[in-house]
Amino acid sequence: MRTIAALPALLIALSAGAAEWVEIGTDTEATYYVDLSSIEVEADTVRVVKKGVYAQTLTEDLGGARRVFKQTLGVVELDCGRRINRVVQIDMIGPEDEVVWSSGRMKRRMWEDVRPNTHGEATLDFVCGKVK
Repeated sequence: MRTIAALPALLIALSAGAAEWVEIGTDTEATYYVDLSSIEVEADTVRVVKKGVYAQTLTEDLGGARRVFKQTLGVVELDCGRRINRVVQIDMIGPEDEVVWSSGRMKRRMWEDVRPNTHGEATLDFVCGKVK
């Protein structure tokens, strides 16, 4: 439980530059990174902070307003054995490196199958390879 309560503080620290980012993939939309220093193992769950840096600024309707962002910073949980994942928190980071929207901790996120040939699969393979 202490780990869950620490997630907002972890994201704030990471956005301040206290991270060890490693590129894990690129697609037409973005380049994706994981923070090696954020990897935590709790039973069958592996938790990691992941960042997406988009090639173009994006705009989405979030929280009842239009939000402009260039990056996402999220906490992803992985089950390496079952090859499933879920995003439990995501922050949208604006062009001036400010948080323009945050989901906060999402307590009831469903686990999803990791799709082949995606940045999700690259994340799972890379992170699970580090904790074996």
